[in-house]
Amino acid sequence: MPFDRRVRAAVVATALTLLVAIFSVDYTVRQGDTLGRIARDNDVSLSDLVAANNLSNPDLIRPGQVLVIPTKDRIHMVARGDSLYRIAATYGTTVATLIKTNNLANPNLIYPGQQLVVPGTTGSGSVGSGGSSGGSDGESNGPNQKPDGSYTRSGRYHIVQKGETLEEIAAQYSGVSVKDITTANGITNQVIYTGTRLFLDGPTLTATGTTGSGTYTVQRGDRLGDIATRYGTSISKIASSNGITNVNLIRAGQRLEVPGGGNTWVCPVADASFFNDWGFPRAGGTRFHEGNDLFTTYSAPILAPVSGTVGFKTGPLGGLQFNLKGSDGVEYIGSHLSAKERDGRVNAGDIIGYVGTSGNAQGTHPHLHFGMYLGGLAINPYPTLIANGCK
Repeated sequence: MPFDRRVRAAVVATALTLLVAIFSVDYTVRQGDTLGRIARDNDVSLSDLVAANNLSNPDLIRPGQVLVIPTKDRIHMVARGDSLYRIAATYGTTVATLIKTNNLANPNLIYPGQQLVVPGTTGSGSVGSGGSSGGSDGESNGPNQKPDGSYTRSGRYHIVQKGETLEEIAAQYSGVSVKDITTANGITNQVIYTGTRLFLDGPTLTATGTTGSGTYTVQRGDRLGDIATRYGTSISKIASSNGITNVNLIRAGQRLEVPGGGNTWVCPVADASFFNDWGFPRAGGTRFHEGNDLFTTYSAPILAPVSGTVGFKTGPLGGLQFNLKGSDGVEYIGSHLSAKERDGRVNAGDIIGYVGTSGNAQGTHPHLHFGMYLGGLAINPYPTLIANGCK
């Protein structure tokens, strides 16, 4: 290794050592100690304790072993696209505090790779924040609050470690319950996955659609009775609205006008394969999945889940993407389309586009990245998809 590179490496290593020394204390393991108990007694998260001590097996500690106990002060590595506002929001602090703590002469001048001290934080997250709102690619760290304050999320989150349970995670944070975590992350069955980001608070919603008439494109295997039940109306009303004389004779691809009779929420992709992959890491953990991937065949039709106004944009991550401002007050996005069908005003059930692999989905199995936003905050679509019979 060239001399100047060795010098730089030594400087970096020394700096990191000093940072750990400044923002930590030591603890000597006693007989009967567990890492979880040590973390709770010292008011730090288990994941922070493991990371601070580079423990490959958190279940293996021994009496007499000296552990570094990190304080609540954190080190944030600035990522591309970061701003002080986003960093402050992620850690639940203020821009003024970051400026003062880090002695920043120009708060508008930070750069990727720069290390910032974040005082007095309690979240487990330590990655850069890439703010997103309705219409994003759906794979970021998310915003924290709508400008008018009607929906809030503190920005605190936890990265699930191997073997952790929801109860153990909740116990690491003051005032946080298992219900808080399951609600904020749309967890319906207590199943969590290693490496997933879980918000510790925030809004949720199970959408039921909008009242009034809509349209529906018949899928293979559909029966008129099933469609009527889904829309909360009757077979006779659908038949009358569409001039159907034989209620047993409908064909795939046929577009039906569905008169009002109840709330309308249509599965965006029929017979898709999916699971609750909300919060899964992307790009090595620099951003996280804010939605669900619905896998199906290439060019499968994408239906408007509710009535509203739809538009399209193209980006490097999401590829061709729709943005539907629903009449139910929810904003819906779908990414990686192969083609669009219509924009402007649409009814629930209208075909708005077709499944593809555009953007960063090239080379993968065709799927629709499907996201929902409430007041500008990403919420997990999984409970809505399940509640409306999409699986």
